[in-house]
Amino acid sequence: MLRAVLALVIGAHGIGHILFLVPLLGIADWGQSARSWLLTGESSARLVGSLLWVVATIGFCVAVFGLWSQLPWWRSVAIGASIVSTVGLILFWVNPVSSSAVFALAFNLIVLGALLLAHWPSIEAVGA
Repeated sequence: MLRAVLALVIGAHGIGHILFLVPLLGIADWGQSARSWLLTGESSARLVGSLLWVVATIGFCVAVFGLWSQLPWWRSVAIGASIVSTVGLILFWVNPVSSSAVFALAFNLIVLGALLLAHWPSIEAVGA
């Protein structure tokens, strides 16, 4: 049961990165920042941001596959996706900050804390 809940939550977070990708590509304006405080050119911000959001989305989805399939590498992929997502959030963090960005950052920090510091969930709890 825990594995199913974790897979659902992690998968939803991964797919949620579309909320950051779509405005960056100019497809829709959902209140997320399409500007970076560090990347000066619009094309460089669009390229780097798109790569970050696509990698984070795919990374979390692959982590869910690994978790659901009880493969031991899912934790490393989830950690990597959380780091990539956090880098993207920091690069595109502008005022006012959207609630989606705040919640995404909080989720990333929870994933990193759970997997790296608390070593949760245990292998016995999720099978991998």
